[in-house]
Amino acid sequence: MDRILLAALMFLFCVSSADAQAPAPAPAQLALIDFNSPDAGKQVVAGKGVPAGSTIAVDKSGIVVNFTAWQKGDADHPSFHITPPNGKSWDLSAYGHVEARITNTGDKGIKINVHVVPTGEGFWTERNQEGVQIQPGQSGVIKVVFGYSKGFKPAPPINSASIAEVYIFLYHSTQPHSFRIDGLTVGGVAGEKPDAVSAP
Repeated sequence: MDRILLAALMFLFCVSSADAQAPAPAPAQLALIDFNSPDAGKQVVAGKGVPAGSTIAVDKSGIVVNFTAWQKGDADHPSFHITPPNGKSWDLSAYGHVEARITNTGDKGIKINVHVVPTGEGFWTERNQEGVQIQPGQSGVIKVVFGYSKGFKPAPPINSASIAEVYIFLYHSTQPHSFRIDGLTVGGVAGEKPDAVSAP
């Protein structure tokens, strides 16, 4: 009986030790920018060549964007960058995708693109990029699955352990547009594939 009791205690000790050493699971979804934080505005940087008079502001509702009409000398793809709060990089290796929730607050349809940019890779490359058309007054979701791009086609893998920024832009837009980023989160699991809902 003593041997049985001792064996049972040793088993319980091993199980509890293994549980204690196991890493905590990643949250199901994690916000990359907290709109309630007083420092949230520091994470958002306007892109080069944004039309004069445009505004990009952060409040508790999200990132409120008003791009004015294109003028000669402006970039034809007005944009902005969302960077990590620590000024370095995000380690998103436990996750499988970045998701942006966007509302078109203007009076014209708009094509918005989201590009997840690893450290050391220029934001002008086209890997890990998706876009969606959103009509006036409507909301949409852009989901960028790591390792897929431009219609969820397989693309070279990225180093999701070191993400430098999320780059948001309008492609070849010369009209004034207004929209709001309602949320920017990371979720899923490492190695995930686009599902039937995500893929076009």
